[in-house]
Amino acid sequence: MISEFLKAEYRSERFSEHIKKVMKELLLDKSIILSADLNNTDENIARKKLLGEFRGYGLNRELFENFPNEIQWSLCSFVSSDLNNIRYIDYSYWNELSKGTHLPLIAAQTILNGIEIYNQSNAGFIKAAEFIKSGGKFSRPILLTSDSEHFVIVEGHLRITAFALALEHFNNIECLVGKCSNDDLKKWI
Repeated sequence: MISEFLKAEYRSERFSEHIKKVMKELLLDKSIILSADLNNTDENIARKKLLGEFRGYGLNRELFENFPNEIQWSLCSFVSSDLNNIRYIDYSYWNELSKGTHLPLIAAQTILNGIEIYNQSNAGFIKAAEFIKSGGKFSRPILLTSDSEHFVIVEGHLRITAFALALEHFNNIECLVGKCSNDDLKKWI
């Protein structure tokens, strides 16, 4: 999960500069993300430290405040009807964009209606949806669940929203899914 998260954020227009700054501070080369050796203990420790400094992982802060400790990770494929069961985290921007529903499908309607939240342009969502429609591939989104029926986005909010705008292309999309207890999930979201 850590490797997938860092890879997606490294390639992100929004987060790439920040992660590169933290990598420079930690004296880490981009190969630790782009050519990750998951069997290398030192690299794994460095990636965990990087995600901690970058987004609070393992430090109980920022995105990872109250994040579950015991999670079983697996790869799962999703189709368009699954978007009805995927939710955003509880965060003001995503709450407003989805009109309080936490649903990417509602957020897509908000975007299509030309409504901008907190004066933030919707252009990134439209650009990402066009990329998908033209055959572009993104990193795997990362989701959490407690029941294997309802999912919360950990990483990939923009990508899932873009798929909601290009619904016909959300077919057999591979996601990294973590399963944890319902109590642990509720503490995090």
